[in-house]
Amino acid sequence: MDQDDRKMFAPMFRGSARSPESEVYAALDSCEVATAGTLADWLFRSGLAVGVKAPVTKRVAELLDDLERASRVERIPDGRYRVLRTRSTR
Repeated sequence: MDQDDRKMFAPMFRGSARSPESEVYAALDSCEVATAGTLADWLFRSGLAVGVKAPVTKRVAELLDDLERASRVERIPDGRYRVLRTRSTR
């Protein structure tokens, strides 16, 4: 985890030690479809992110792009994201 992630997502280490990618993925899984801004709001409300909304939202968007490249999430035509499910998990 880089230093900026450690500052933004520090609260997540109070409990389980999950990466920011895992937290964003879990948030998206619970929301079903969402934008980076919606997920950032969810992370703030859940106490999993701290700081100013704009940089956290930007970082969430970067994490979503990484998850999309890893084929764990997909962007739907309206710009929101959703979790990709394999056939065995449906």
